[in-house]
Amino acid sequence: MDGSTASASQLYNVSRGQIEHYNMSIGLRLIWLNNCLAFMFGIYSSLTIFQSATPYWHVKAQMLSVIIPYIGVAVSLFTLMDVVMGIVRMSKVLKHYNDEGNQEMLGIPMLDGTATDRFFQRLSPVAQSIFFLVVWLYLLLYDKHIF
Repeated sequence: MDGSTASASQLYNVSRGQIEHYNMSIGLRLIWLNNCLAFMFGIYSSLTIFQSATPYWHVKAQMLSVIIPYIGVAVSLFTLMDVVMGIVRMSKVLKHYNDEGNQEMLGIPMLDGTATDRFFQRLSPVAQSIFFLVVWLYLLLYDKHIF
C-alpha cells in the first residue's frame, strides 16, 4: 500500500466516522424531540379538554396550558437550530473530504451519497423540526385569540 492510498483510506475513514457521528446526533435529537413533544401535546390536550375538580387546580391547569406552548416553541426552535448546525458541520466535513482528494484518481468511494441523496436525508429532520415549531406557534397564537 503506497502513501497516497493509505492517506486516502485514512481520510475516508475519518470523514466517514465524523459524518456518521453527526447523522447519529441528528437522529438522537429527533427522537428526543418526538418524545418530548408527544408528552407535551398529551399534557396540553388534557389541560385544555378536561375540567379541574377544584378552583385551585383550575388555576394551575390554566397556568400550565399557557406555559406549555412556550416550552414547545423553545424546544422545537432549539432542536431545529441543532439539526441545522449538524447539517452544516456534515457539509463542511464533506467539502473537506472532496477538496482533499479526487475520488476517481485515488479510487476511494463516494462519501455520503449523491447531492440528491443528501438533500432528502437532510430534508426530513429540518421539515420535522419546522412542522413542530409551526404547530406550537399556531397553538400559542390560537390561545391568544389571534387565529
